Amino acid sequence: MAVQSDSFHLLSDIRALFLKHLGALLQDSGLLSAPAIQAIQDGAGAYFDEMASTNRRGTFAEEASGLTSSRITLVGEEDLELGIRLDNMSARLFERTGGSLWRTHLRFVTLLRRPDLPNSANPIGPKGIAQGLNTMFDAAGAFAIDKKLELLDRIEACLLEGLPALYAEVNDFMDRGGVEAAQPSIIGSQEGPASPESPATQANALLALQQRLLASVPGAAEMPQVQAGGGAAASLLNQATLERLIERLNELDRRDTFGQKFAPTQTGGGMIPALFTPDGDFTSQPKVLKSAQLGIPTTANEGLAIDTLAMIFEAIFANPALPDALKAVISSLQITLLKVAMKDSSLFADAQHPARLVVDRMGQAILGLPTDVPARHPVCARLFDIATRLRSESSADKAAFATALAELDALLAERNASFAAATTPYLPLIEQLDRKDEAAQGVRLALEKFIATNPPAAIRTFLEQSWSRLLQTIWLEEGEQGAAWQEGLAVIDDLLWTIQPKADPDERKTLARRLPEILKRLRAGMTRIGLSAEAESAFLDECFELQTRALRAVPAAASPEAAAAELFPSGVSAPAGTPVSGKLEVDQRVLATLDFADYRPAPSRALPVKVGDWLEIQLADGSQGIGRLCHISPSKRRVLFLNPESGLALAVHPAILERQLRDGEARISPLSTLFETAACVALQQSTGR
Repeated sequence: MAVQSDSFHLLSDIRALFLKHLGALLQDSGLLSAPAIQAIQDGAGAYFDEMASTNRRGTFAEEASGLTSSRITLVGEEDLELGIRLDNMSARLFERTGGSLWRTHLRFVTLLRRPDLPNSANPIGPKGIAQGLNTMFDAAGAFAIDKKLELLDRIEACLLEGLPALYAEVNDFMDRGGVEAAQPSIIGSQEGPASPESPATQANALLALQQRLLASVPGAAEMPQVQAGGGAAASLLNQATLERLIERLNELDRRDTFGQKFAPTQTGGGMIPALFTPDGDFTSQPKVLKSAQLGIPTTANEGLAIDTLAMIFEAIFANPALPDALKAVISSLQITLLKVAMKDSSLFADAQHPARLVVDRMGQAILGLPTDVPARHPVCARLFDIATRLRSESSADKAAFATALAELDALLAERNASFAAATTPYLPLIEQLDRKDEAAQGVRLALEKFIATNPPAAIRTFLEQSWSRLLQTIWLEEGEQGAAWQEGLAVIDDLLWTIQPKADPDERKTLARRLPEILKRLRAGMTRIGLSAEAESAFLDECFELQTRALRAVPAAASPEAAAAELFPSGVSAPAGTPVSGKLEVDQRVLATLDFADYRPAPSRALPVKVGDWLEIQLADGSQGIGRLCHISPSKRRVLFLNPESGLALAVHPAILERQLRDGEARISPLSTLFETAACVALQQSTGR
């Protein structure tokens, strides 16, 4: 069915789901209070209702007109600046969420029966969220423009992290509700963004590459086609010629691989190509065999198979991130793989073919080793041994590669076991970092009730930046149930009482009597956290001025941000979270950290990586490193990366890792899927992209 029968109720459910998850995303950021989030939901909900109206027929002219009338007419300079920033934010969010948002748009086209629905008018799109933010800022009243823009930047970072997953959840909900995605061809002049999950890119890259090469052969359209397992023109070679070709390849493999002589490895079983020196240093680039060198017609199925694999080998050998030792191993298997391709057409159609998986496992086995790793490294020697046994097989069939695959899996299991052992000593340090987060979170919650009273700026800053350090220390040392914790909070309560106007003479006498004792407790806390004498004196001078006004029953001057106090909690005035590097030590082991100076909650959704993945990540100095994800802490989801080969031991806050993955600064190593990655590179090159 195209649409669920009761589309009105389904649309209401989609609206509720979207607003609920949007609210949860904003709440997890810790940037906004409940009233502020409600204001955003109200504005976004109003936009949803407007866009979902079946009477509306959006066009580019209407969109442009609506934007102009709502943003540019009779507004002040600050409002105009905010409107421009909101529009720019919407554009960036639209670009970043294009794939996941486009899928929901196709379903809204079906649900609303609106083939003319512009992509920019998606009821749950970034423009609706921008309208919600505008609603919130209107409710804030007199709030400085620089503070609004600062807050907007931080909210945008939160949305960039969370919206793709949110849109994916809405898309899944619509799918379960029976809302089919419209075909892009029926949608007016709107075109969806190129998505990495589109059918074209989901297709088997190797098979697509072979079909691309076939399409480039003159007269290929008139040739008979083999079944999908082969994906190429029918063979032009008879059985006798094919057998002679296989024997010729066997002879080439026995005596010489295109000039690459082989010598025994130190382990005695494997063979190292002569493109390495006796010390295991790389001397020349591996060569690639093509059909023309064997005198095979390009139009033959066998010639097409050879040339298809040749392009993959070229992509592998040209990869600068791939260690030369692994290039040599794969080069030694080139003829073996060519024989498989000519005899077993499933190699091209089956992404789980053992021969393809062998190349992938070899890429995984080499992960973490430097690009200049010598061929005699224990891991490289094992790979040469496995490759040598494969080359010695009389018949290059699936069974031989399945045996090699089992050997590679055993090698990977050994490496995984070594990483598990190396992880254990760092776990107490990860727990220590998590406890600091728990302490910061506990302090933040405890201070919220004091900040909610809207104290003068000097006291608020002192509580957030100085006294919070004392409370964190107490939390870590004694917990939040002890007397020291209660005393730390009581000092704040008493301090705030001292600056409240005292109209009654008895209250003024009580203040004069209690003030010395309160100041003594305050100084003791400042001494414990090591506050400088200058900072202590400056703060006490501010307190003296406020307490003097209290004795005179003069209210403290209102902050210019008072009107917005209900909407924005303490986080809005803090600087944007910037990653900072640090280190912890235990038993002569050093754990580097990439974290935030102040508390930041973990993202509300799980990271798109798992234990065992190898990631290329950006280090604190801006350089790139590669490490194995060895641990994700259960409470705060802090991530531990290790790589003994490079000495990397790094703990990363999950929000930082998520941002790096989103911005392309971190990624799962493409060497994990070496064969398919090389096929994708070759396919892109063949299409001229």
